[in-house]
Amino acid sequence: MEQLAPLDTSDDPRWRDGAGLRWLFIDLNSYFASVEQQMRPELRGRPVVVRPAPSEHTCAIAASYEARPFGVRTGTRISEARLACPDLAVVEARPDVYVTVHKQIMAEIERFLPIWKICSIDEAACELMGPQRLEANAVALAKTLQAGIRRNVGECLRSSVGLAPSRLLAKTACGMMKPDGLTVLGADTLPGRLLDLPLRAFPGIGDRMEGRLNAAGVCTTEQFWTLGAREARALWGGIEGERLWRGLHGQDSVEPAQGPPASISHGHVLAGALRSPDRARVVARRLVVKCGARLRRMGMVGSGLSLFVDLEQDLRRQRHKSALERRFTSTSDTFVLLKSLDAMWRDLMPDLGQKRVRYVGVAVWRLCPAGTVAPDLFGWTAEAQQNPRSMSLSRALDTLNARFGKDTVSIGPNPGLPDFVGAKIAFNRIPEDAEFRE
Repeated sequence: MEQLAPLDTSDDPRWRDGAGLRWLFIDLNSYFASVEQQMRPELRGRPVVVRPAPSEHTCAIAASYEARPFGVRTGTRISEARLACPDLAVVEARPDVYVTVHKQIMAEIERFLPIWKICSIDEAACELMGPQRLEANAVALAKTLQAGIRRNVGECLRSSVGLAPSRLLAKTACGMMKPDGLTVLGADTLPGRLLDLPLRAFPGIGDRMEGRLNAAGVCTTEQFWTLGAREARALWGGIEGERLWRGLHGQDSVEPAQGPPASISHGHVLAGALRSPDRARVVARRLVVKCGARLRRMGMVGSGLSLFVDLEQDLRRQRHKSALERRFTSTSDTFVLLKSLDAMWRDLMPDLGQKRVRYVGVAVWRLCPAGTVAPDLFGWTAEAQQNPRSMSLSRALDTLNARFGKDTVSIGPNPGLPDFVGAKIAFNRIPEDAEFRE
């Protein structure tokens, strides 16, 4: 059975108090919308939503706090948001700008303490050290960080901070008061205010897990608090239950080691003019080109490609989704990837017909470092299977586009996509600068 070894908690006694604070977690409030308000003064004080594509059928990926009294939040359909809030400002997402501002914010934080982990584009966890662990000092430091971000990065960039003995409690505390919140969950007050929170307020408990807990008779935080570590492990069916239980009780566990990526993917919500099957296919090909360039930059190869297609909602407001996959010899050759995509698209066409496509996505999987695929008994290698001229052409395209700008040389027609196509900011992944140039 896997063990959860505790972190080293040996501290100088001078920096110990009843609160036992070890972690500071910071979350930028309504980040994408706040960046837009910072960059565009005319949006300040107005309800704002950010959408991923110029379509009324897409959903908001961020909503400013001014939009929330109207019931407009992340996930609200744009057409519905306009009806609820006539003065609503709708802006297109600019991932490259959000990444640039993110770096400025992280640099401001690191002026005062090192970042232990960047958790997402708008979240970071920092370990408090030495005198920073005293509650009065930690609170003062949190206020300094919040003020520094507003002063040195942007006055619209508000943040919430949580202070606690464990990473999980610090993240939980961060969400208890927004915007501009500062919440302390000290060891000497636990469980305290935690008992007023619903189970879903804790990281790691979503819809499905809450349902499983409810089915086991655990419906409140108080009931979960009184469980033992082994009972929590049993409810989760694995060690994550004990990790969460320990975090809830102010105890940290060793962070699991992260392995190399098993796949890379890119997707795009299509604007109205791109939703015909023919134009959607061109977008899918552009995403595959991006995957190939990214693989070569990473020094990786893959041996499988998946294609994901979502159609517009029908009258019953149900989404249709198709997913196909194809395997091939390990490669990073763009032309091999495109050949596989074209074959899958042909297979899809009888079902697709002339239906309108809302979203396309591609993923390359079974990744491994280039040159590490072991030869078979007869000495055959994946590299030997490659077409050297095709690979040379792929690398030449990388060089030209890196030097003179993205799509200086393109494979096939340019479908008129935004500059950032495919460089989506996922919850736990921030695009690298190079992705905006591929």
